[in-house]
Amino acid sequence: MTAKKHTLSTAKVIRNAEVIFHRVRWGYGIVVCPYCGSLHIAEYDGYRYKCNSCKRRFTDKTNTLMHGSKLPVSVWMQAIYEMSVDNFISSVVMSKKLGINQKSAWLLMTKLRFAMPQDKVILEGIIAQDEMYVGGCLSNFHYSRKLDLLRKNHFIKQDDYKYTKENIFALNKALKQPVFGMTNGDKVVLYATPNPIKKEYIRTLYKKHAKKGSSVVSDESALYIDWEQATGSKLYTNNHHNNQYRTKEGLTSNAIENRFSWFKRGFNGKITHCKYHQLYLNEYAFRFNTKSLSTEDKFNQIISNSIGIHYTYNDIRNYNFQAMFISKKKLQEKQAKEKAHMEALKKGMEIFGLSEIRNKGKVYTLSDFE
Repeated sequence: MTAKKHTLSTAKVIRNAEVIFHRVRWGYGIVVCPYCGSLHIAEYDGYRYKCNSCKRRFTDKTNTLMHGSKLPVSVWMQAIYEMSVDNFISSVVMSKKLGINQKSAWLLMTKLRFAMPQDKVILEGIIAQDEMYVGGCLSNFHYSRKLDLLRKNHFIKQDDYKYTKENIFALNKALKQPVFGMTNGDKVVLYATPNPIKKEYIRTLYKKHAKKGSSVVSDESALYIDWEQATGSKLYTNNHHNNQYRTKEGLTSNAIENRFSWFKRGFNGKITHCKYHQLYLNEYAFRFNTKSLSTEDKFNQIISNSIGIHYTYNDIRNYNFQAMFISKKKLQEKQAKEKAHMEALKKGMEIFGLSEIRNKGKVYTLSDFE
């Protein structure tokens, strides 16, 4: 039996980082100006270019996830390779492998997770779907810590020193991050949703990722009330409270439960904040959906996905995974409210004879003019 041949290795990636990135970055080898789209390009000083049309200078990293990064291409390429071959790697381990500090490694890995989207994943056939909650177990918390959380979230009164199992269960559900998952056995889709999870959320995700004519198998949750009328897909349910895990037709939702189990075990202790859960889910889903590809193909796909997107540190700090669940009506109401606020603010500044230039260091709000 012959050993499986690996076309890429860590040493090869580091040694030929710029060559590999240049080949994938420009596809057919034609360098195009990322600012004006011109083909009249002059190359100088190795992978540095100047556009003869708009006179702007750029490199291979321009208009990619590496845009503006002071880290060399070899560090980025090694990080992409490590995330392609390693199932679960933390920023601490990554920092040791790359020779950079942990904060830089975390930022680098977070940016790369944007290059692992699930938008184009389409499921068909019989789809198993369910929900899970990610977070710490409150039963392991100290007594005083439990009391503080229960009081802070108004599950018990401020002067109470006793609580029930129902209080802990409700607090667990309120503090944890709900995750909705779908899989047909071949591919998986995982999304973090606002808490509490609503049936409108999972219907939106199902319509986005499920092909018409697909069937759904899940549990008897209240989230699936009027499912068939709302989505037009057949629904098969199991009553897990009665230990029923297979329908009369022999269908089960254990496939998605298995994906949940792998995710929880793999990222245990590595998830820093629920704000970025969606990015961790993207990484896991990408790895599962590309399991049939070679390491080199996954490596090239991540690089290709990173072209054309550019995120700064402030963009990552302001990242909001809940944006896709905001309805158009609510979004329009929010925009109208912000517009009214700005108009009132401008009017107040005119009345008081204030200037944005003269008062650049002062941030005015409506309360200043009331």
